[in-house]
Amino acid sequence: MPWFVTRAQHTAQVTTATPSGTDLLSSLRGTPALRPHVDRGLAGGLRAWLEDGLFERLGPAVPCARITPRLLAAAPTTGPTTARLRGALIVQLLRLLVAGHASTEPFEDAAVALGASGRDDELVSVLAGLDLEERSRLSAEVAAHHVILTSKLPSLPARWSPRCGVRYSIALAGGAVVLRGDVDLALGASGGSRACVCLVDVTTSPLGDSTEQTLGYLALLETLRTGEQPLRVAALSTADGATCVRDVTPELLADAVSDVLAAVAGSAAA
Repeated sequence: MPWFVTRAQHTAQVTTATPSGTDLLSSLRGTPALRPHVDRGLAGGLRAWLEDGLFERLGPAVPCARITPRLLAAAPTTGPTTARLRGALIVQLLRLLVAGHASTEPFEDAAVALGASGRDDELVSVLAGLDLEERSRLSAEVAAHHVILTSKLPSLPARWSPRCGVRYSIALAGGAVVLRGDVDLALGASGGSRACVCLVDVTTSPLGDSTEQTLGYLALLETLRTGEQPLRVAALSTADGATCVRDVTPELLADAVSDVLAAVAGSAAA
């Protein structure tokens, strides 16, 4: 595609950051009049590029593959149970924050919300099985992460249409390849003439080398699902308050397409 540039060039062009103590929303939403116009043909071009790329690399019999952010980053499919539990609890606190609940007992509130969510039964069982010392340690961790979460996302006005747990499933190659992902927080609504939607990935781990790759992938999923590119994508680490904010450009989406094609080819060769 003629507008393709390398990831290094793209990063130099669009990297932004939120200074310490600055809330993330001010960096995400920006000035409405300066937002780029939606490119209605972009999603179709990206899908065609993916379909053609799969055929060129793997032929007509594309093997079944399920692509996720972890697979793109070559990360383990499972991590330490306590770390996954901590992450699930922080996601519940984000949901409560969106609902307008100001939690004064974050661990207790998150534990109740997780148990009532009907999801992550394994983690609910792990939580119930913690001994007093483990529970106390996890409670302190969750409280510390909650402080950073609320400092970076102090409020989420209803007019920004905040949504939690947005799930994507995009089928390619007649359903043989499925692109899957989850966005912890989405802001803004599609359907206008200018890009408006912002996606936020919240993690309790420090940001790493795969952060930008994950953000590009999530932007690609949103573009393919809605037919409109989002405005920005961001990652927030509640471990230290670090953030990564990227403008969604054709270059970022091009990198994501290349990552997906490489991941499918790698999966087929494994």
